[in-house]
Amino acid sequence: MDNEEKPYIDANKSLPETTIKAFFLGAILSAALAAANAYLGLFAGLTVSASIPAAVISMAVLKLFKKNNILENNIVQTAASAGESLAAGVIFTFPALVLMGYWSSFSYLETALIALAGGVLGVLFTIPLRSALIVKQKLKFPEGVATSEVLKSGEEGGKAIKFLAYGGLVGAFVKLSESGLKIWDATFEKAAFAAEKAYLYFGMNLSPALMSVGYIVGLRIATLVFAGGVISWWIAIPIYLAMNGNPDGLEAATLGGKIWSSQIRYLGVGAMVVGGLWALLSLRGAISGAVSAGIKAIKDKVDSSTILRTEQDTPIQWVIIGIGVMIVPIFIIYMREIENIPISGLMAIIMVIAGFLFASVAGYMAGLVGSSNNPISGVTIATILTSSLILLALLGTGSEKGPAAAILIGSVVACAAAIAGDNMQDLKAGHILGATPRKQQVMQMVGVIAAAFAMPLILELLNEAYGFGPATPEKPNSLQAPQATLMQSVADGVFGGG
Repeated sequence: MDNEEKPYIDANKSLPETTIKAFFLGAILSAALAAANAYLGLFAGLTVSASIPAAVISMAVLKLFKKNNILENNIVQTAASAGESLAAGVIFTFPALVLMGYWSSFSYLETALIALAGGVLGVLFTIPLRSALIVKQKLKFPEGVATSEVLKSGEEGGKAIKFLAYGGLVGAFVKLSESGLKIWDATFEKAAFAAEKAYLYFGMNLSPALMSVGYIVGLRIATLVFAGGVISWWIAIPIYLAMNGNPDGLEAATLGGKIWSSQIRYLGVGAMVVGGLWALLSLRGAISGAVSAGIKAIKDKVDSSTILRTEQDTPIQWVIIGIGVMIVPIFIIYMREIENIPISGLMAIIMVIAGFLFASVAGYMAGLVGSSNNPISGVTIATILTSSLILLALLGTGSEKGPAAAILIGSVVACAAAIAGDNMQDLKAGHILGATPRKQQVMQMVGVIAAAFAMPLILELLNEAYGFGPATPEKPNSLQAPQATLMQSVADGVFGGG
């Protein structure tokens, strides 16, 4: 029998999973990985799954204790990976509120509560989907399978962690040499001027973070990212220049950046919206099946004592109560920001419906391509676009609060979708290893809570140190925050008539 049919740890055997040391280690790693992924995403526009690094670190740390086991390590990586996933949902949306001038800084309480509610909803929404997507459809969930294999090779944890240490030292040396000692520039640039309307520019970023992301996501995804750059910089911008020239007489690099930020990036927005809608249409059968499975789980009353340990989920009644509880703080925040009770209520309803729908999409896509390649930004854009159109009909054009309201809805959905994909990967690893799903779901909540209360501080530190959006004389090393900039452009575009 293969791993799909026979768990690594027999269902009739019970090992300690949610221990005190696993609880604290998982929470600490969740906050740390959230900080790392927040910087990477705001800088490069890409985030990566941290399940495998978290598993390796857990094995190295827990080996210092007399008693440890594979399911305990799995619980730690389950909590830890929640941090990097929540960071993705947060950085794709919250900086947009600062970029559009709606927030001057990140309100600690509101940022933490929105991130917390979105993350918890992401866990809750996937609980009734676990059996449908993992057990019945048997999707691949590549990162979940890889994580389980790493954990099964736990006796080699000491050897594996040295590669993490080597990579960290190399990255620190390069970053220190570049930003601290100024031995070389962060970018390599060459520009040439041939005629009045002809410009040739070549540049590349020498960041070790970007090189590492490319290695992790693989050649296929890296090629798609590169193809987007080719379409923008080698095709669209030259066409725009041929039609409009350079009336301001800007030098090549500055000119290209200005055209990209003011004109060409909307090509990416359109492509992502169409891609997201096409994915929803393509997955309508799977989504319908997942929703039906969730409704059936609510209706059926099954005695938990008759269920195998490896199939025990959080009771569905607690899932329903949890969803209801999470709606309350979100509604209050919406009402404080929008100052309109009916519209705030509608926003909460849209958030719940979109959250469950896109959590299903994210969970399914994670099963196909992995959570690192999950199109969370496309899901968020679809949510913000739909929300903006609905709010536009209620508030009218030119509304100052309309774009921010759409971003606030999108922020919860983005966090929920990001956590949903990560949660399904972890549950897949647990399914292979013979873990208890209910305990994994609890520890996913722990990771969400730890990361949610750390994220406002992380965002504010990055904002103060670097700033977000296009570089300025005051913030020359500003983090581009590409996804948040896209979200802002979508919301502002709808309400601005563009």
